[in-house]
Amino acid sequence: MNVIRTTTLAIGASLIGSSLFIFLAKPDALSLIILAMGVMSLLHGTGFLQEFIVRKILRWCGTKKPVIGIVNDLPWSPRPEKGTYAWAWSKMEPGEWYSKIDNAIKKSKINAKPKLIKITNPLRRWFLDRYLVIVNPYGSVYPEVDIKELTIWKSILYYVLHGGRFVNVADIPFYWAYDPKREIRYEMVKYFHQYVPMYKRSSDDVLHPVSGGIISFGPYPETPFLSELRINIINTETTKGEYINPMYSSLKLKSSLLKSNYLDSVAINRGVVVGKVENGERKIEVNHVKSMVEELEWDGKLVTPFCSIYFGKGKFLVSLAFLEYDKQQEDIREKITIHQCDLVIKEVKDILRN
Repeated sequence: MNVIRTTTLAIGASLIGSSLFIFLAKPDALSLIILAMGVMSLLHGTGFLQEFIVRKILRWCGTKKPVIGIVNDLPWSPRPEKGTYAWAWSKMEPGEWYSKIDNAIKKSKINAKPKLIKITNPLRRWFLDRYLVIVNPYGSVYPEVDIKELTIWKSILYYVLHGGRFVNVADIPFYWAYDPKREIRYEMVKYFHQYVPMYKRSSDDVLHPVSGGIISFGPYPETPFLSELRINIINTETTKGEYINPMYSSLKLKSSLLKSNYLDSVAINRGVVVGKVENGERKIEVNHVKSMVEELEWDGKLVTPFCSIYFGKGKFLVSLAFLEYDKQQEDIREKITIHQCDLVIKEVKDILRN
């Protein structure tokens, strides 16, 4: 329970305690108002008001006037002079996503509209359930107002938990947190440090310690997103000299929203692990992850770069493919973004249908 709710709970209990006996002894308008304020404060402090009343009202409003929220909190620049990027491995700024999703809506003729939103606004966070789908156009970066409490991340998590759809357009979701006030980007992975000794073999063929150093490593599963959703993401890259090369593959869409069922020659740098290959047999082991493409084999594992990750009543729709200009062919980037826009429309239709 956060500080605001704890404070509201205390205030509510105090108001009820001070007005209840007065109201019972001699009812009047003032004691009734104070008692009502105490009850409302108590409902808010316990979370009942938000969880069981406000949230249901907002969900209902969302189906009557569907809105697709596009996160628009962070500055956008192709190459910021400060060297602090408010995006990672993405391609289009929020305004461009707005236009593409708006065009997809017009083609589908559904009763919905896109809207640029600022989720760092406290009032906006309160009404997140108003949006059927929320799109993060910043790739593996997301806006955060409190790097210690992770306020934005928790708000989005609860939004999905209660039925929301959150679309991340590129790379590992929530890997970087960007503080718009301080203009600082924080890596959300938990790093481990280990001393590694170095040895020298003597003339008598015996190893002797001569020096050593500290190596640091931060496994992807240590990020809040992967830890909370109980999934693993691995690199699908090979190193040759100084160069890092992604895996290239033609992806077969399981449920095609495009004219073609295939995305050809996609550069894949990451993959969500969904199973393994054992004795030539492919076994799916992660049931809450549904791949949108035929799973790929990598180092004995089954991985997918495009998937839906179910959490509570909602889901995260994740695309790990890089959309930067020097990381993916232009025609492939265009097909991926079109597929993502059509996927957003499909999610809206599914929600409205149910």
